[in-house]
Amino acid sequence: MLFINESLIVRFEEVYMSESRAYELQKWSKQVDKYQFHPKEAALHLSRAFSLFASEAKQLRNAYSKLQEKCLGVNEELTKYASELNRLTTYFNAIIKNISQGLLFIQLDGTLQLINEAAQKYLQLKAEDLLGKKIETVFTGDTLGFSIKEALIFGLAPKIVYKTYKERTLEISTQFLYEGPKSQHGLMLLLKDISEIEQLQRTLERNERLGKLGEMVATVAHEIRNPLGGMRGYASLLFRDLQNAPHLQEMAHFVIEGTKNLETLVTSVLQYARPIQMKIQPIELGHFFRQLVKFVKVDPAFPDQVQLQLHIPFTSLIAFIDPEAFKSALLNLIFNAIQAMPSGGLVCISLLQRESSCQIEVTDTGIGMDEEEIKRLFSPFYTTKQKGNGLGLVEVQKIVQAHLGSIDVRSQIGRGSAFTITLPLKR
Repeated sequence: MLFINESLIVRFEEVYMSESRAYELQKWSKQVDKYQFHPKEAALHLSRAFSLFASEAKQLRNAYSKLQEKCLGVNEELTKYASELNRLTTYFNAIIKNISQGLLFIQLDGTLQLINEAAQKYLQLKAEDLLGKKIETVFTGDTLGFSIKEALIFGLAPKIVYKTYKERTLEISTQFLYEGPKSQHGLMLLLKDISEIEQLQRTLERNERLGKLGEMVATVAHEIRNPLGGMRGYASLLFRDLQNAPHLQEMAHFVIEGTKNLETLVTSVLQYARPIQMKIQPIELGHFFRQLVKFVKVDPAFPDQVQLQLHIPFTSLIAFIDPEAFKSALLNLIFNAIQAMPSGGLVCISLLQRESSCQIEVTDTGIGMDEEEIKRLFSPFYTTKQKGNGLGLVEVQKIVQAHLGSIDVRSQIGRGSAFTITLPLKR
């Protein structure tokens, strides 16, 4: 006789998952406890039990295989989403890092959470010194900090014009970010450098004022010019008729010289007020400057104790200029440099290529200028010379700007000055 032990029954109960199978096993277990089987019967029952176990095991394997496939599919999806999220995060960070505008994000409690490189540059601050700190501790006693704090308290989004310590002007736009329809997440600030725009606005306003002033001055100068001619004519007649009275003739001579100086000034004023009529043409600058230097060296006003050097590149440089107007501007700079060296020295003219532009530099080893003189250098009627009307450099700047160029000055007292003209090579 073969007895079915209890441990085998327990093992079958652990394997079977469905309630119906468990019920069958419990029923079979009771029969086993109650009866003893003939070996053949026991073998038959055991064979059926193992068949049932094998069937259930196969179903479990199939279910596990399907579950494993689903897990692999989910894992692939998660990997795909994680890769896409990483790509978008990298892309987002690259945009924030490289945009020209400054960007800050401030949480509702005033904690600075994000600042990009442009904002660090504009504000002259470092991210490691700012992130995680309250805004009032970052901008202590600053109008920007006060404006941000006020915006957070009252829920405002103002536009702020802020001047940094380096006289940079920033236009700051603010905008609240929302997590939901009514749930504010924090305050975003966009910083835009409007220093150049502000400078252009000031220049435009100044040019408009100068334009109106120029019209008025031209009218006045024209009205003065005619009587001056008459005065000089009468003074010349007096000078001729007073040959027997030398002291009176000398006075007449002073009147003649004075009216000549006034006529020269009036002519300069009229020229300054009059728009430049440009005759632009392509000019090879190397040849232009060689001819200019020859012209200067044969001028009677060119002193022997001054050396004039020319440095030009071997490559041909073509610029679109009015040769007569530009020659006038350069002669003004060269003779200004000569006058700045009463004991002699070196005047150097250099021509340099800078991608799509060229630079013309006129340097001297003269007395130099201080910062205050440089600031006023291109102001009408400002001069440091005993004989000068203060319109020469103004005319130079006017000619250079008419050529779509710019002029800059560097100078040091006792070491000389350098005037740099930048011109486009293509038009």
